[in-house]
Amino acid sequence: MEWKEKKGAGLLHSWSNEEITTRMSKQGFRIAGNEWEYFDPPRHFDLPAVFATSFRKPIDRALSQFRFECIEDRGCIIKDVHKWWEKRVDLWNVYTLTFADPPRGARNHFEGIEHSEQRREMMATAIDTLSKFHIVLSMEWLAYAAPQVRSILGFNDVSALTTRVRPHINQAKRDDRQEHNSLGSASIKKASWDPKEYLDAAQYKKMSEDLALDEILTEVARRMFLERLVCNDLGGGVAI
Repeated sequence: MEWKEKKGAGLLHSWSNEEITTRMSKQGFRIAGNEWEYFDPPRHFDLPAVFATSFRKPIDRALSQFRFECIEDRGCIIKDVHKWWEKRVDLWNVYTLTFADPPRGARNHFEGIEHSEQRREMMATAIDTLSKFHIVLSMEWLAYAAPQVRSILGFNDVSALTTRVRPHINQAKRDDRQEHNSLGSASIKKASWDPKEYLDAAQYKKMSEDLALDEILTEVARRMFLERLVCNDLGGGVAI
């Protein structure tokens, strides 16, 4: 779908709440994805919506994106992960930036003791935002998510949680015989690249450090998922 001069619903920061709700109503959409821009906590939580998100271990996610885009030739021509990572600074701590929605230039605060207060503020905002989401999933533990998906999102058929979904698979088929997974991304090891095996020690250290804030936020998200899993009140979030 086309929204004004831009395409796709993955740019919700660019549209007012009224534009979002009006466009979805007119075109009959029930789900809006904010894939390409940061979440705007003060404004987006005013939308009449159920808020859902998922996390995957940051370095696993980054390496998967390199494989998907570059190794399997989906718009990327860089085959060296070292060179690719230096160019993809937009992926450094992208989870934290997405949920904190900091001012422009926040990436300059990722390093240095002089920026420790800014990092604390970003992390505090990101955690506060995440705590208001109605459902927070872990990609490694999707098989355990069925109760929350049923009760909060209203899906009766949750078989998709343990079925691999691979966009554009015909462009680069993988014969790994792992169409079904028993847990989530944690159970498709033969199909996934292990960062510790694929990356040399120096690159693994660099990427881990560049994703340090996201590693922390991911652990918080995983803790939220587990706590909600065992609580009678399965979800968190703002009032619907």
